[in-house]
Amino acid sequence: MRGIRHFVLGVALLWALPAAAADLVVQVSDGDGRPVANAVVGVAPQGGAPVTPQAPPPSQVVDQRNETFIPYVMVVPRGGAVEFRNSDLTRHHVYSFSPVKAFEYLLSPNEATEPIPLDRTGVVAIGCNIHDRMVSYLYVTELPRTALTDAEGRARLSDLPEGGYVLHAWHPRLRPGRPEPTQPVTVGAAGATASVALALLRESSRQLERERQRY
Repeated sequence: MRGIRHFVLGVALLWALPAAAADLVVQVSDGDGRPVANAVVGVAPQGGAPVTPQAPPPSQVVDQRNETFIPYVMVVPRGGAVEFRNSDLTRHHVYSFSPVKAFEYLLSPNEATEPIPLDRTGVVAIGCNIHDRMVSYLYVTELPRTALTDAEGRARLSDLPEGGYVLHAWHPRLRPGRPEPTQPVTVGAAGATASVALALLRESSRQLERERQRY
């Protein structure tokens, strides 16, 4: 009897262990096969399984240095907050017309906004009314696993339980108003790789200004 009890207990403990986790490495390129930096990639369970959103981190910071928003793209979990800091020696007039979150702040050197809560998913395109070339994007998401591609167009999503997922991808030069590209991917015990090719608009200051106002 003691042996049977030990066997049952062992099986129960095995079931209680977390599922094996692995990494998904994603390579993002454009229509010409060139690597795409600053693309957002994220996964959701296949089959419409419930998604447990990640806990929002403490307020994140978008800085303004050398008349540039840093970072260019930031991933923000829904319910998180972002503040804007001016580390330049000139004033900046930060604004967004986005339906996800519209705002407007005039910042003198060394000033910062209060944390701005972001409670809706979507893209917040940001500009400066004083320096038209300045642009930045907040990608507000409920996906629990997201990452940004590096200069080589690669991103790693770590510690994924084995199973099927839907891979989402987004980049500022995707045409606004169209659905995000998605594709199925299966993560096994040894992990997985995926390649995503994005049809991107040509980059120009005039194009960026038009697209920024449409998000």
